[in-house]
Amino acid sequence: MQESYENDRVKMKQYIWALSFMRPYKNGVILLCICGFIAAICELMIPKFVQHFLDVTYPAKDHSEFVIGIFLILLVLAFKFGASSGKEIFQRMIQENTARDLQLSIFQQLRRLGFSYYENTSAGAILTLLNSEVSALQKLYRQYFPELLQNTIFTCISFMLMFSLSFSLTLMFLPCFLLYYLVGPYFEKRASWTAQKLANSQREFGQKAYESISALTELRASFSQKWDSQRVLHATDQVNQFFVMRYWYAYWRGTIRRLSYYIGCIILFVYGYYAISNQILTVGEFVAYLLYYFNALLRLTSLITLITEQKVLMYQVKNLYEFMHATPVVAERSDPYAPETVYGQITLQDVHFSYPGKKPVLKGVTLTIHAGEKVAIVGKSGCGKSTFVKLIGRFYDPDRGQVCLDSVPVSDYSFATLRTAMSIVFQDVYLFGSSIRENIQFARPDATEDEIREAASAAQLHEMIMNLPEGYETLVGERGVKLSGGQKQRLSLARMFLRRTPIVILDEPTSALDNVSERLVLQAFQDKLKHATIITIAHRLSTIRNYDRIVVMDDGTVAETGTYDELMDRKGVFYQLAKEDASQEVIHA
Repeated sequence: MQESYENDRVKMKQYIWALSFMRPYKNGVILLCICGFIAAICELMIPKFVQHFLDVTYPAKDHSEFVIGIFLILLVLAFKFGASSGKEIFQRMIQENTARDLQLSIFQQLRRLGFSYYENTSAGAILTLLNSEVSALQKLYRQYFPELLQNTIFTCISFMLMFSLSFSLTLMFLPCFLLYYLVGPYFEKRASWTAQKLANSQREFGQKAYESISALTELRASFSQKWDSQRVLHATDQVNQFFVMRYWYAYWRGTIRRLSYYIGCIILFVYGYYAISNQILTVGEFVAYLLYYFNALLRLTSLITLITEQKVLMYQVKNLYEFMHATPVVAERSDPYAPETVYGQITLQDVHFSYPGKKPVLKGVTLTIHAGEKVAIVGKSGCGKSTFVKLIGRFYDPDRGQVCLDSVPVSDYSFATLRTAMSIVFQDVYLFGSSIRENIQFARPDATEDEIREAASAAQLHEMIMNLPEGYETLVGERGVKLSGGQKQRLSLARMFLRRTPIVILDEPTSALDNVSERLVLQAFQDKLKHATIITIAHRLSTIRNYDRIVVMDDGTVAETGTYDELMDRKGVFYQLAKEDASQEVIHA
């Protein structure tokens, strides 16, 4: 019982949160209620006219009163259509604006959650959240809430009128209707359980579908389409199974509700015959009551269906609610530091870091990189090189110690200042499915045509672009599928040259380039980035011979620092790495 109460309390909290997106449009909601109330009153006046016609107008054969009655009905209908039109306008305005605000809030939250969220959450799960969960919640604004509001108003007024017409008739059908709740809760619980399983299966299907599309090239290359089809088919079968179960329970829930509804109707006719025969009711009152009954019960059953379906909806809203209330691992200060100039000195003071639930990655790293210095970070896989860079860019905060930029902790800076002060070139380049020009200009949208071409030339990309039929307007395809690995890498370098930031962070920037292009790009580093602080994660040690300093990482600590020649003469960890690197180059050659 306590658990059920707690679940209901949580669902109500989530429901109130979902409705909170309508708060900016509360005036529209008030007008919607007013229009709905007027429309309900007008519609419910029709049975009263019928009652008056059967009990007064028809027996008296009063033609003038009949004409007046028809005129009044037309007038009431005109008011009803006017109120219904107003209701429709306000409803559409509220639902579309609220749906838009919801989508905007989700995208803002995605950006707030930052790097750690994307590393721990698959793209398929995020897409499912944006598609199925958002679509489900938008039903609340577009269908459930407006209909719930209208049916509640209509049902309440109908029952008041029914009680005023005949208290005894109302008491007669209520027990029959309440019988539904002896059996109905079982089907509601089963429907809710099925909805929860359906939401989980839809999320799993979204993940499988995303993986199937993303890995299409690999699947075809390894002839694994059958294996992949079976995975997707299994996920589809799960979704279909729970959909069938959901509609099956919904069918029985509705059938039992309608059965109680029709039994109540039969009882009303039996008692109505008795009441009219004994002059307890007039024919007009009984007919008016029946009209109210059919309308009210139709609205009431619809109301109960809406409430039940909204309970089911809350299982999908739960995922969205938890997502929107997730706390970013890295948060910006309320009064961040935003200097006009960033010089580029980076200091790590006794930095310790570990990913949640994993072993320490950095163990007391202390290092200073001076402004304008060109530093390479080397070491075996898993030694902490990439984590080192993530802490500098403040994708994560250290567990202990401090990372400073120009002697100020990076946690004090605004995200805008940090991101605009750094150009980060990842090894895995993301390209948009648009033109080459747009993919370069993405780095600095206000860049001129000459600046874009200059950046492309520095990255040894301009000549290749000019040989294409459409030049800079050539479409690169989804994720740059039309470009080679080397071309993608050069395009990412062109972005970096275009940004002109005081700090440049490179993750193996020339790994996909041929020797000639690599030499020219490295020369461009010397020419274009002579005043920038450059930090390079290097795997090919031959590319970092001319760096000012090399930092050797080993098991989460700084093992050695020095120039290339100094470290080779020392014959320590770097010397062993260089020997391994040289042997690998011989094998590849």
